[in-house]
Parts: sequence; C-alpha cells; structure tokens
Amino acid sequence: MNFRKKVAWLMIIAAIQMPCLSFAAEEDKELSLIAAEQERSADDERLDEINPALTETITTERTQETDKDKRERKKKLKQARKEKEKANEQKLKDSANKKTDKRKDSSPIEIAPTEPTPRPVVETKPEPQPVVETKPEPQSVAETKPEPQSVVETKPEPQPVAETKSIPQPITTPPAAPPKSPLTPPSSPAETVPFANQKMLYANFAEVARAVHFIPLYMPRKSGYEITSLYAGQGIVEVRYGRRWEPTVSLTVRTYKRKDGEEPQDISGVTGVKWRVDTTTGTTIYVAKISETEQVAAWAVGHYTFSARAENLSYAGFYSLVADELVELSTHYYLDI
Repeated sequence: MNFRKKVAWLMIIAAIQMPCLSFAAEEDKELSLIAAEQERSADDERLDEINPALTETITTERTQETDKDKRERKKKLKQARKEKEKANEQKLKDSANKKTDKRKDSSPIEIAPTEPTPRPVVETKPEPQPVVETKPEPQSVAETKPEPQSVVETKPEPQPVAETKSIPQPITTPPAAPPKSPLTPPSSPAETVPFANQKMLYANFAEVARAVHFIPLYMPRKSGYEITSLYAGQGIVEVRYGRRWEPTVSLTVRTYKRKDGEEPQDISGVTGVKWRVDTTTGTTIYVAKISETEQVAAWAVGHYTFSARAENLSYAGFYSLVADELVELSTHYYLDI
C-alpha cells in the first residue's frame, strides 16, 4: 500500500513540474534571442564606427536578407572598387603628365665658358755658380844668408853738462767743485738740466704728449688740483696746477725721459739747497726746503726723471703729496718692463 502511495505522489509531482519546465525553457529561449539581438546590434554599431560606408550595404537584420539583396550588394561593392581603381589610375596618369610638363618647361641652363685664369709667370733666376779660387802655386825661394860684416865699435865722446836751476813757480789751487746734484752719481761732476728759455705753451695735455712722444706725470682731478698751463722744451714737460679751494697754493710737476745710457740728473732747477734723502716708499726721494713757503722734491723711476715744487704749502702736506700720490703713480706707470 505504501509503495502505491509513493508512486502516485511521484506521478502527481511530475505532472505539476512538466508545464513549469516548458515555461522555463520558453523563457530561456526568449532571453537567448534578446541577447543575440543585442550582440548583433553592438556588432553593427562597431562596424558603423569602423567604416561608415558599410552602413548602406549591411543591414541590421541579416536573417531577413534574400539572395537578390546579396547579389545586389556584391555588385555595388564591385562597382565601388572599380571606380576607386579607375580614380587611382587617373591620379597616377595626371601626376605623370605634370612631371613631363615640368621637364618640358624647364629650359636648359647655358653655362658660360670660363676664361682660363692667367698663371703667374715665374721668373727663373740663374743659379749662382761656385767660383773656383785659383791659388798660385808656391815657388821655391832660395834662402840667401847675409855675409857677416865687421862691426866697428864707436864710443860717444863726453860732452860738457850745463847746470840748470829750477825756477820756482806759483802754486795754483783748483777751484771748488759746485754742489752735487741729488740724482747724479758721486763720481761724476754735479750738473743740472736747465729748463729751456724758448719753451712752448700748449693748449691741452694731448698736444704736449704728442710733441715729446711720452705721457708726462700728472695729478688726477680727484686730488683737488687743476691744470693751469702746460709747457715743454728740451724734452722736459712742465705741468702747472692750482688748487680749487685754495687759490694761493700752486704746484709744478716736471717730467723728463732720458736716453739710453744717460745718467739721471736733477731737472728741478733748484741749486744751493740742503737735500734730505727718504727711502721709506721704496723709491729714493730727495726733498729740500727752499723757503718757509716753498719746497722741492726730485726722484727717478726707470728711464724717467721727475721733480715737484710747491708754493704756500706746508712741509708735511708737500711730503704727503709727493710720497703718497706722485711717487706712487710714477712707480706704477713708468717702470721699465
């Protein structure tokens, strides 16, 4: 009894499940069709994006395309290909025609014959031929010995000697030597180079430099001194200065270029003064006091000799001006290199 009940229950359950399975199968078919249609539409959209010219020939519903439509589509594709091939051939022909036209239009370039450049004529000088010195052949010299002669000795006769007495002469003392120049060596006599009486007055510094062929020593404007006049004569250049804020103060600077082998000499033109030697700057400077208001200095650098003279300036101010400015400038710009 139990077995029959179980079979009956199974039959009932199978009868109930059959329509459900058929319904599920139909739903699965519909879902698969929808998915296929979506894939076809996606493929068609991709084809349209890749080549928009294919949209006219390829339809979305491929299953509905008949054989006639396929033939017509193939014909259209063949025609389109032929037209493209013809267009390409035409383009090739046109480009070939253009190249030939250009070659015909281009006229040949005439090259003018170049005249041959004349070659330099090389003068051929005759080569000097060696001169053959012909020395005379030595001839045999016959040695002739002088015959010995008899020598007669002659004695001088004694002569009377006259006694001479020396007459005393007056003794003359040599004159006193003049005072030595500070720039002249001790072994040589004292000399000074006087300034020329016929000195020339120049308008500016460039003119006087051209006249003597060297650049004289000068004071920069920053020091407060201005050039008032320029003179030159016998190779000596004299530059006169005035002080801007003290019109009573004056300064005269002289420059002289020595020749090769010429000894340095004093060009200040001042004599009869007591010179003081100073070597603190490394250059030997001779300084002297002319009066209470006048001082003079002299020094030499290389081939140049200098002097400076000031009026209405204190001794300390004059020494600072010479040592710190004039000698400093001359030792930098007038050295023999």
